[in-house]
Amino acid sequence: MKKNIVFALIIIFLCIAGVLAYFVFAPAVSNDAKSWAYSALAETNGRQPENGTLIIVDFSKPSQTKRLAIIDLEKGGAVFHGRVAHGKNSGLVYASDLSNQMNSLKSSAGLFKVEQLYNGKHGPSYRLEGLDPQLNDNARRRGISIHAGYYVSLKSILLNWKEKFRLGRSHGCFVLSHEGFRKLRGNLDRPAYLYAYGGRDGDGE
Repeated sequence: MKKNIVFALIIIFLCIAGVLAYFVFAPAVSNDAKSWAYSALAETNGRQPENGTLIIVDFSKPSQTKRLAIIDLEKGGAVFHGRVAHGKNSGLVYASDLSNQMNSLKSSAGLFKVEQLYNGKHGPSYRLEGLDPQLNDNARRRGISIHAGYYVSLKSILLNWKEKFRLGRSHGCFVLSHEGFRKLRGNLDRPAYLYAYGGRDGDGE
């Protein structure tokens, strides 16, 4: 009887561990996010570019998941999936409150053009030009960029266990792990775009 109970507990533990592992490590960019990203890209360019890079960030997913995908537009597939931080005032685990306002410390939704690489206070960073009026056209004035941060890591998730295991948060920038940023630099072809999907009810001001 005791052996059966122990065996059952082991099975339950393995099932829970498997679910958690999938939740944390599996790619988490939804089909809706991909669909809206490709539509926005085609609308902005008159057609979908035949080459270049599209970065998709799915803010409808929790921050612990790999909700960022780097897409090679020429080959048509993802070359990397990773985690990305959202703005500290956009929410705890989910980026549920998005904004285009100055000094809001919130993330923005919509399509961005990835501009030049520069060395800022966070090291190498890519400037972003917001292409959606109302949603993100203040991005350059707000200093919104893509850069790396130590707080985008499994260690950060575990240290924030009191706050639902959230990832570290930014001031509105799209922050990748150092590995993720290296992958981005190594796979970034021009023209390059980033699309942030907030869910159709979560695009913000």
